[in-house]
Amino acid sequence: MSFKHKKKRERIVPGYSRTPDNREFFIPQINVIEDKKTLRNKFVSPIFGRIVKDEINIPEDRQGWGDIDKKYDAFRTKPRLTKEVAKKRYGHQYYEFIKINDSSKHKKYTEEGLNNENSLNKKDQEFAKSIIDEHATAVSVDEFFESAAKSLEENKKELDESEVLNDLISEEEDDNAKIVIEEDKESDEIIYEDSEGFKKEIEEIAFADDFEYEEYKPPLTPKETKPVDLEKFENNYENYQLPPISIFKKSKARTDEEPEWIKENIDIINQTLLSFGIEGEVTNYTKGPTVTRYEIVLGLGVQTKKITSISDNIQMSLAAFSIRIEAPIPGKTTIGIEVPNKIRETVFFGDVIDNAYFLNSEDPLLIAVGLDIDAKPIYTSIESMPHGLVAGSTQSGKSVCIASIIASLITKNKPDELKMMLIDPKKVDLQQFSGIPHLITPIIDDPKIAVESLKYMVNEMESRYDTLKKFKAINVKDYYKRRSDSPNFVPMPRIVIIIEEASDLLISGGNEVEDAILKLTQKSRAVGIHILLATQRPSADILKGAIKANIPARFAFRVPSSTDSSVVLDMTGAEKLLGKGDMLLSENGMVRRLQGAYLSPEEIEAVTEYIINQAKPEYMFTHENLIVRAQTGEDIDTIDELFKDVANYVVDEGKCSLNKITQVFAIGFNRATQIVNMLEKFGIVSENVGTKPRSVLIKYEELAKIFESIDKL
Repeated sequence: MSFKHKKKRERIVPGYSRTPDNREFFIPQINVIEDKKTLRNKFVSPIFGRIVKDEINIPEDRQGWGDIDKKYDAFRTKPRLTKEVAKKRYGHQYYEFIKINDSSKHKKYTEEGLNNENSLNKKDQEFAKSIIDEHATAVSVDEFFESAAKSLEENKKELDESEVLNDLISEEEDDNAKIVIEEDKESDEIIYEDSEGFKKEIEEIAFADDFEYEEYKPPLTPKETKPVDLEKFENNYENYQLPPISIFKKSKARTDEEPEWIKENIDIINQTLLSFGIEGEVTNYTKGPTVTRYEIVLGLGVQTKKITSISDNIQMSLAAFSIRIEAPIPGKTTIGIEVPNKIRETVFFGDVIDNAYFLNSEDPLLIAVGLDIDAKPIYTSIESMPHGLVAGSTQSGKSVCIASIIASLITKNKPDELKMMLIDPKKVDLQQFSGIPHLITPIIDDPKIAVESLKYMVNEMESRYDTLKKFKAINVKDYYKRRSDSPNFVPMPRIVIIIEEASDLLISGGNEVEDAILKLTQKSRAVGIHILLATQRPSADILKGAIKANIPARFAFRVPSSTDSSVVLDMTGAEKLLGKGDMLLSENGMVRRLQGAYLSPEEIEAVTEYIINQAKPEYMFTHENLIVRAQTGEDIDTIDELFKDVANYVVDEGKCSLNKITQVFAIGFNRATQIVNMLEKFGIVSENVGTKPRSVLIKYEELAKIFESIDKL
């Protein structure tokens, strides 16, 4: 029999002439580290080594019938039968020991049973005679050992030497028995040679100090991720309260007094028309928060082109930053000249949403945009858009508009009624909404993850269409009408996708992003998925016609040139806006000038904190799930069932060898190659470099995160 051993130490001690040993007696032990668990070693068989699986095998029951609970309940980790039920059904709570110590065996092997030889068969009689009666006459110590020696000698003759002794007894029997400990460089085997006499000379003795034990490694603890708390629990949205309107600021009441500069502007416009020989005059004006519109009535036969042709002269006469001419005003017989106010008023978000129409509306996707030139609040519905484009240069108010849209949605909807996916490559504009329970995934700031998230939403769209088809519903509203009263009703919350800097994403993502956005804009309206694109660079080569054709709603802020305005609105005018929320809203072919609502960072923080304190996010998917999809490039079902075992093995060994994997896991070379290639895709091992083993790139902490991501897919 051979045993593994690493070191040897020569020492000879005669068998009988043992000298006194004055060393202090001690028992070799492995140091125990309190409050810390040591890593569990893999099972090693003393005969077959590491080839044996570490598992518990229950003997095969050749009878396919019987009481299953009675047979197997004792082996279960969580028994199905309680002690009371087991006692009631089988007569004892530990019924599995009845066959070992039941009443019949007690009767056979007690004094009562021994006296009645008829109750014992021949085999039991022999067994009973071998039992030592505790009341029998005492014997001396010498007699006891003599009897024991004879018994051992008889048993030794009965042993099958061919099966048992061949491994223990050497073919050459020496008079002087020895224990020879030899170290083989390849196998490290200890060879025992035994013979009669029990005289042994120890040539090599291994002490406990020579053994090597596995070095202690602290237990794995995953690193905490901030700032989002990913702890999941069942949210009770019945007690959820929508944010109060008092969180948001409101402006002071407006006065109806006519400023002196309005009268001056009217006189300047009339004099300019007269100087160019154009018959017309200002008959009315409308003062808005940002601009004032002066309405001009032309004389009979005067062409409107004459007014537009002298726009630069009018702007110069008024000493205005810019003017915008509507010739004519839609629905009126007058021409409008919009001139910036000398004193500009701020429109707060609270001014727009504190309105009965907005608060009482049953439209879940109604958003507050701002005030028009008549100082009336303007609202629009994302559901009726159904998709939107927000474009404007730096400091134009584009990001504030996106924030007010999000605030409008979370102010009107509970987390189970509305879900949002926010993509923010700039990592700045949308981060204030991190952690709100309305998110279906943490805010995305990586272009690669953004591409995979859009693909995920395309799959979600197709899945929702399958659900509508199953219940013969034409859209989400119809689905709720048909299924909301059913006990098996599965909610289908609206999903709004907001992408900041869509132009950069379209450039970096290429055709994958373009195809995903195109599919969503074409088909997702019926299943309650809507998309808003925001960009600073609305160039025609980025925002292609196919995408623009499916986005009818446009939010245009100040842009650098009339060409950019034409890309956004299909008309000029956005280049003459004033910035800081001054915007043009185009819906259904109608363009309106508005002053966008201003939402301060303090208000955003207040409303998000109010919401986060009530509920935490329950994500449909995480970034790790998308990273796994992006790295593998294939379905998670194609990952080999031995992938985790092989990954643990290579991380434990510190290197990755194809030959070792084929030997340890008893698999073919092709299958091992596929598993190693998958390890490379997940970043667990390095690339192949000739015949050298691949190096391991990660530790247990990173491996645990990869396994968690795979399990969630």
